[in-house]
Amino acid sequence: MKTMSTFALGGVAAVAATVTVGFGSASAAPDYGTLPVNPNVITDSTAYVPTPPVSDPDGQQGVRQEFNHRDGSRGITTTILVLPSAQAATDAMNAWRDGLGSVVTNPTSGPVPVGAGGTWVSGVSPNGTQSVGVLMFTRGNAAVDVQFDGPLNDPVPPDLATQYGDDQVAAIDRQLGT
Repeated sequence: MKTMSTFALGGVAAVAATVTVGFGSASAAPDYGTLPVNPNVITDSTAYVPTPPVSDPDGQQGVRQEFNHRDGSRGITTTILVLPSAQAATDAMNAWRDGLGSVVTNPTSGPVPVGAGGTWVSGVSPNGTQSVGVLMFTRGNAAVDVQFDGPLNDPVPPDLATQYGDDQVAAIDRQLGT
């Protein structure tokens, strides 16, 4: 009987190890919903109302979230893609840059000291009714695109967009360990 108990315990131990390994190898999809920086933190207000984050925008691993000003005059849309490599992140940013014509017309652009490849583009919406600013950069294997929409005569200042970008870099570093 003692031998049988030892055998049974060994079998239970083997089953437990198999179950543990089985559970350990199935990983849940990462939740990037907390990656986008809430603009209320930067502006020290409650003026922006967040929409629920959208996981895996356009079929890419990452998150997209919109923040709309409570009076409807402004909006900020943050898209963060978490890709397999830094090169893939750079490629995604370059693709966004190539597609800016559908978002902003008569753009002016220049480098900004945010992440890697930081670029600020500003202009007017294609229908001519809003100001549009787009901040793009990478941080490690993350590609970030932040679009600021606002009144035609009151575009977001580049220094505010840069501050927002710096805070986004810090959030990526904290959460992704980049």
